[in-house]
Amino acid sequence: MTSVADESIEYCTVHPNIETSLHCNRCGRPMCTRCAVRTPVGYRCRECVRSQQDKFFNAQSLDYLIAASVSLVMSLIIAGILSVIGAFFLLSIFIAPAAGGLIGTSVWRLTGKRRGRYTAFVVGCGVVLGALPFLLANPIAIGIYLLLATGAAAGQFRFRRI
Repeated sequence: MTSVADESIEYCTVHPNIETSLHCNRCGRPMCTRCAVRTPVGYRCRECVRSQQDKFFNAQSLDYLIAASVSLVMSLIIAGILSVIGAFFLLSIFIAPAAGGLIGTSVWRLTGKRRGRYTAFVVGCGVVLGALPFLLANPIAIGIYLLLATGAAAGQFRFRRI
């Protein structure tokens, strides 16, 4: 019969100074509670979760370039139009979400409907950078546009179900 003192003490793989008795249910690696990710099938280490998620992301390097350039150019055009009709800044409340959705959908289709881990971030940055030159011309309309269009464009990738 073995006692508890005879068992070897295990330490977290990522944090070697933390004792643990928790193991990843996929690879068996010892992990602490900070490293554990709760999944529907049990606790897994961050590496296993990330490798599982990588199967869903199939974007190529060129897709990020397409996403950046398309969102930048489209945002430049739309923000330019909004700055010209700036006296009617309330119109931007209605135009901005539709424009963001149009930008997001255009990028999604031009990239062949491939998913990328950072596509939403790249599209959001493209929308913001495209609108910045017009921010001083009409800060209210462009500010509304930045807030609503960026969220709508990035949301096309964060919440799209295929």
